[in-house]
Amino acid sequence: MLFSRIVVVVLLLVGVAAARAQQSYTLEYKFDKGKTYRYADTILSKTTQEMMGQEMKLSNNVYAVTRLVTEEVGKEGGATLVMSSDTIVVASKNPRIDTTIIPVELLHKRNRISLSAHGDVLRREVVDSLKVTGVMRIAGGFAQRELFRFALLPEKPVVVGEKWTRKRIDTTEAMGNKGVNSSTYEYTLVGVEKYRGRDCLKITYTGKVTVTSKGSMMGMDVFTEGNGTFSGAFYFDERAGMGIGEEGKTDLELTAALTGQQNMTIPISQSATSKHVLLTE
Repeated sequence: MLFSRIVVVVLLLVGVAAARAQQSYTLEYKFDKGKTYRYADTILSKTTQEMMGQEMKLSNNVYAVTRLVTEEVGKEGGATLVMSSDTIVVASKNPRIDTTIIPVELLHKRNRISLSAHGDVLRREVVDSLKVTGVMRIAGGFAQRELFRFALLPEKPVVVGEKWTRKRIDTTEAMGNKGVNSSTYEYTLVGVEKYRGRDCLKITYTGKVTVTSKGSMMGMDVFTEGNGTFSGAFYFDERAGMGIGEEGKTDLELTAALTGQQNMTIPISQSATSKHVLLTE
């Protein structure tokens, strides 16, 4: 009799665990009109390039705080956000220079984006124009585009262990340079995990990216192309409808072709780690 009761209890526990494992989650971004959100991004990149038989190593450490103000909330989810940079600090090091820059020209310059409930950027608009300076070339023109990207959420409910694939094409235009990054993401819902004191859904991802860009440098035309891989983990508060943090890594192999006064090809290897966290809401 006791053995039968134990078997029943065990079966009940197994049933509860299975039910929890099959719980479905509807993942959507939720913004409150008029509310301000602040995120911090830390990006550390290391680049190795070979020019005229000499290898050169460069590193950049970027810390930025971005402010999001919810201007409008869509009837079917999503929102219109006004984005600006409260802080940008760039520490750059190469054989010729070791410096830290605070590009004040970029601070508080606003962009407006329309975001779907699943993280797709539907429209972009520059609110405050920028004046091109030498500092902006070092800082990378961050204010022309949002520094971080919203994770692409599934368009249907998902359960733990389920995967979904999303594609993203980013076009950039800053300081006369134009570029296109085409990325394919494979996301996996891992489960519930504590992150920064909150119960979050942990979502891991892997993917591939193709990069092309065209511009000019010191009177020469520069065409860059290449590809790479990336991976990371994203932490999402389902009840709040808000990303709480993300940690990722990217590796790129590029080739830059220069034509003009001199013709040369420069192989470039780059690796970067990034961390993105919600500071206030």
